[in-house]
Amino acid sequence: MNQQKPTRQRRRRRKRSPFRRLIRFVALIAILFFISAASYGGYLAYKIKANADKSYVDTKKSDLRMDNVKLGKDPVTILLIGIENYQEGDVGRADVIKLITINPETKEAAMVNIPRDTRTYLSSIDRKDKINHSYAYGKKGEREKAVMEATENLMGIPIDYFVSTNFNGFEDVVDELGGITVDVPFDFKQGSFKRMITFKKGPMKMDGEEALAFVRMRKQDPRGDIGRNERESEAIRAIMDEAISVRSITKADNVIDQLGNNVKTNITTTEMFAMRNFYKTIKNKEIKPIQLETYPETINGISYEIPRDESIQEIRKKLSKILNIEDEVPKTDNSNE
Repeated sequence: MNQQKPTRQRRRRRKRSPFRRLIRFVALIAILFFISAASYGGYLAYKIKANADKSYVDTKKSDLRMDNVKLGKDPVTILLIGIENYQEGDVGRADVIKLITINPETKEAAMVNIPRDTRTYLSSIDRKDKINHSYAYGKKGEREKAVMEATENLMGIPIDYFVSTNFNGFEDVVDELGGITVDVPFDFKQGSFKRMITFKKGPMKMDGEEALAFVRMRKQDPRGDIGRNERESEAIRAIMDEAISVRSITKADNVIDQLGNNVKTNITTTEMFAMRNFYKTIKNKEIKPIQLETYPETINGISYEIPRDESIQEIRKKLSKILNIEDEVPKTDNSNE
């Protein structure tokens, strides 16, 4: 049978390479934290607001929330979505899905990696499918909402905010920031669209082209998608660190222009600015990404990643504690029926 929908008891075009799917998420997190950090006077504030307003999408509160919450004041979740279009005219899929949970009072934060092939209930089609298909199945203008609902169905956690992005401009953003420094986990070689790049284990300063190659590599990683997810998170943290430290108005201006046309979010400009002090507080804290554990299974000829119930329960417990809703999270059905 279909997975039970979460209860309301709390009332609460171009053709693109699949290599690029996770990078757009890096671009989106850059704008989220960069915009909140780069307030250097009236002109820049105007630029920030103009671009943020252009990206803003209004959404209603989660059905798993009784009361409205506000970023920067209350414990909240933010769903980060990277959209991949595989061919001209394709609606696209949510091939990068990461769930961030933050508590501004306790200074706790967590980031959950959700595999794109995870099988879960999709409200928009009233059956189970891959979570990355939720975007394409959503109504026009509400596709991000469909991904939010699918994630709620999977995790049993209210999804308060989203930020979605496409790939355009990622390399330029990294270059405008002056590059990023990441910790390469092992030696490997990976081709960019121009050349073969050699990566050596240890800290490495990368430009945009190198950063793209670093995160797109999967086949040489002995841990496959899990290893790539960790490299994504490493690059995200490096971009946030560079963005928060920017002191050049020209550099800030260029980065905002690069990202302004490629992001959608339901986070207001005021809430973006409220993130600045929070990130500065946790900047030096090690936030290890949490991997949703799954196992492969073929159903009706289609390969899925089936979430392990014990992993769902463990993650939900951690996130509920951060959100201060530990005893209020509904049980979800992640069976294969």
